Formats: sequence, C-alpha cells, structure tokens
Amino acid sequence: MKISIELSEISLEERIKLAESTSDMGALGVLAQDEEDQVRIVSARNTKVTPEILLKLSKDESWSVRQAVAQNANATAGVLLQLSEDEECCVRLAVAQSANVTPRILSKLFKDKDFDVETAAIRSANATPEVLLQLLENERDYVRQAVAQNTSATPEILLKLSKDESWSIRQAVAQNANATAEVLLELSKDESWPVRRAVVQNTNATAEILLQLSEDEDNHVRLAVAQSANVTPEALLKLSRDEDRRVKLAVAKSASATHEVLLQLSKDEEYDVRLAVATNKNATSEILQNLLFDSDYDVAETALINYRDNH
Repeated sequence: MKISIELSEISLEERIKLAESTSDMGALGVLAQDEEDQVRIVSARNTKVTPEILLKLSKDESWSVRQAVAQNANATAGVLLQLSEDEECCVRLAVAQSANVTPRILSKLFKDKDFDVETAAIRSANATPEVLLQLLENERDYVRQAVAQNTSATPEILLKLSKDESWSIRQAVAQNANATAEVLLELSKDESWPVRRAVVQNTNATAEILLQLSEDEDNHVRLAVAQSANVTPEALLKLSRDEDRRVKLAVAKSASATHEVLLQLSKDEEYDVRLAVATNKNATSEILQNLLFDSDYDVAETALINYRDNH
C-alpha cells in the first residue's frame, strides 16, 4: 500500500524512468498495473523483470504491452506459447523473433495467417533442421527462401536449395554463412548474376572462386570481387585491367592491392582512379613520387600528403 501511495504521487515521466531502471520487483509490480500504457510498456521491457510480472503483463489490454512482453529476454516458453495465439499479428511476430521461442511454438507459427509472422518463424534460429527439411517441398517460393535464409539451415538443406528453380532462393543460399565451398563453387556458375555476386560476398568463397569470378561477364560481379576483403593479388591484377571504371576504382582502393597493381593504375586515364591510388596506404614512395607530377591538382596534392605521412 505504501509503495502504491508513493508512486501515485510522482509524475508520469518519473514513473517511466523508474519502470525502466528499477530492480525493486515490489515497485515494478505496482508500475506494471499503472493506468498509463507507456508505464506498463516500459515495465515489460525492464531487463530485470521477473517471469511472474511478465505473465501478468502478457494479459494486458494493450497490444503494445503484450508485444513488449514477447520481446523481453526473460519471457518464458509458457508466456510465449500464450502470446503465440494473440489476436494482434505484431505480438505474434515478436514471439516468432524471440530468442526463447521453442520448436513447438514455431511449428504453430509456421501456419500463421500473417506473412511476416510465418516467414519470421521459418527464419528463426530455433527452428530444427528436421522441420526445415519438411519445408523444402513447399510450393510457395517465399517459404523456401525463408528456409534458405535461416542461420540454422544445414549444409544438406542448402545443397538441396542451391538447385531450386527460383534464382532468389539460390541467391539466399549463396548469402547464407553456412553455405559450403562446394555449394558456392556450384553457384558461382549460376546463370543469374545476383546469385554469382552473392557468392563473392560470402566469406566462405575461396580464392579459387574469386579468381574465377574476376573474369565474370557481368560488371556487378567483378565489382564485388574487387571489393571483397578476401580478394587475392592475382585477382586484383586481372581486375586492374578491367574495362569498367568502377571496377578499377575499387581495385585502386583495395587494401590488398600490390605495388604492381597500384603502379599500373597510377597511369590510368581516369583521374579518380589515380586519386584512389594516391590515397592507398600500400602505394610505395616510387608510385607517390610519380603522382606528385600528375596533371590533376587533387591527385598530386593527395600523393604528397600520403608520401609525407607514410614514407
């Protein structure tokens, strides 16, 4: 009673601040029953709130409060199970995205009528490989794509999806961190350039794959190779002779660019390529001294600054 009287005497702003920071569960229990929605929402977001208080808030009349409960790391499986049947899709979406959501709850949300809830459930890292395997035969593309985007998708699942008829699903496979070098090598020959570019951007892509794609027919793919942190000097040397200015510019900016590559690009007809060479920390004193006499003032000045700072 004393807590209730004290809290009723403070302003709304103060009650919100208290609900956010207090570790006093007695006070938080009172705040969780506040007449103002915002106070109850913040109470539900409190990182120290107990499962008991969250259980009470999970039945709140405001969907925003119930959503905050589902988003709280302290929400139990029991609370999430209850909220998985909430009438508001935003609440069910929060359940699907919860780190505490169980496979049992996810199996229910897989059939949700709301698109966002359904796909979030399929993408959940808590979805078991066994369940994901069952979804591979689903006729809806977005379902298979969500499986391909799941961080728990096994190499076996990704291998099967890498042969999917939809390029967007094959692209999702190429973007998955679990994709093996074997899968990426196969997708590096894909007919769709967004798929091949996604292969380049995957950190599992080998030097062999990147070298192969440095000669790709599509400039988007070659540009991605030039921008890759894993690109080799050999691939950069090929790309330094590229017909596309953007590709050469990316090579000139690369932290992996060698003396040979930068020397060649320091003579490029495009001033912005030469400017990128003058900025590159790998540019040797020989290259920078040559650029001091460049016809473009910005290139010459930048070369001078780089020379003074690093040589």
